[in-house]
Amino acid sequence: MTQRTSILRFGGLAVAILFSLNVLSAEPIFENAGVVEFESASYTYPLSPFKVKQAKKKGIKLEPKVEPSIPLTGFLAKPEGNGPFPAVVLMHTCAGITEHEESWSDRLVAWGYVVLTVDSFTPRGQKHICDGDQEWTTPWIRALDAYGAKRYLSTRPFVDPTRIAVLGLSHGGKTILEAIKRSNSAGLAITPFRAAVAFYPSCVEPEPIDIPVLVLIGSEDNWTPADHCVAYLDKLQPPHEMTLKVFEGAHHAFDHPGIDIVEFGHIVRSDPEAAAQAIQMTREFLNDRL
Repeated sequence: MTQRTSILRFGGLAVAILFSLNVLSAEPIFENAGVVEFESASYTYPLSPFKVKQAKKKGIKLEPKVEPSIPLTGFLAKPEGNGPFPAVVLMHTCAGITEHEESWSDRLVAWGYVVLTVDSFTPRGQKHICDGDQEWTTPWIRALDAYGAKRYLSTRPFVDPTRIAVLGLSHGGKTILEAIKRSNSAGLAITPFRAAVAFYPSCVEPEPIDIPVLVLIGSEDNWTPADHCVAYLDKLQPPHEMTLKVFEGAHHAFDHPGIDIVEFGHIVRSDPEAAAQAIQMTREFLNDRL
């Protein structure tokens, strides 16, 4: 089944951008990976001093709000040998896990990384959130999924727990920008990722970050505009290690082979030249930091 024929054309943009959903394809995906189970990270929201003071005046003792962990599944792939290997947590797009994520997993394994591709949707009863229905699966919630995957990888004997990075695509890229925020580490009893790569994320609300991050986006991306990421970088307070690369003429999902969709003004289009450059930059970035 080809990329083009594996796309349903009913229901407008929300369905048209589902690229090559595995549920629509007769071809198996992740042939070189096994299914594993783990839990998302739980998060304790810090209590503000003001709220604590106001509650105390009323004789109320505030209890911290906790985001509980939930059971998740993912695809785990590794290089040949016993390791310990560096590892990458891979976060999918709004379309869920597809052959696109599988190709990235295979590529990363070939580079010498263990890869855990996290399924944020199936355990929550969702297939996709490309229509904007993100109430229960926001980038912030998915950041907890990423940290849960990191914790799981840290327990595997073939993984070096000090060398774990995270890579996300589109909605997964926005997830990466949530995961690296310094403010979010306050409620997580987990060591931050060593490095992060975000492909064409939605860049909003810059906050101080603690780890190196590489952001890759196309100049013609009219779904997650590149100028938002330029503004994000401009507003980011130093010191930081964010590198932004804008590929001239490239659109959203430029690294997705063979994709070419135009729906309601959104363009999702492959760009082999930009893809090759981005893949090489990702390889060098991870090699330098892991």
